[in-house]
Amino acid sequence: MRKAIVRLVTLSRWAMVPLFAGLSVALALLVVAFLLELVRFAIALPSMNETHVIMGILTLIDLALVGGLLVVVIASGYENFVEKIDRADTPSSPVWMTRISFSGLKLKLFASLMAITGITLLKALMRLETDVSETQVRWLVVANIIFVAAYGVLAVTDRFHPSSRED
Repeated sequence: MRKAIVRLVTLSRWAMVPLFAGLSVALALLVVAFLLELVRFAIALPSMNETHVIMGILTLIDLALVGGLLVVVIASGYENFVEKIDRADTPSSPVWMTRISFSGLKLKLFASLMAITGITLLKALMRLETDVSETQVRWLVVANIIFVAAYGVLAVTDRFHPSSRED
């Protein structure tokens, strides 16, 4: 009975594969959204003022950061939860893809989320005079402070964990 339970638990990791495949599809959809946004931006560029140009660029950066976040989650999640990725099968893949631990994954995710919320806050500050309320900006500032505090706590606790030294 014990062996059957261990076997079931071990095999259950394969249930994550459809989730990572779905995230890969989401990444492809994000690429399409990025390209559409880039075309819209390029078409509207001649009539834009500098604030709108900066907002367009920040939107593209935001989409790229979300794409990077998806890549980190897909690659390291598969590596950490399903099976190791053989570098011989993927020689052109970045080294971090086969060496990131769960602890490193958490730090990368938090860093990406902080960058995304920072860009969202910057975009809101730029639109403050037109269509964003001070209350919305305050909540974005609170969210950024919470992310920074949580990242700091995570980094400090990881620093004292013996296995986190490899990241």
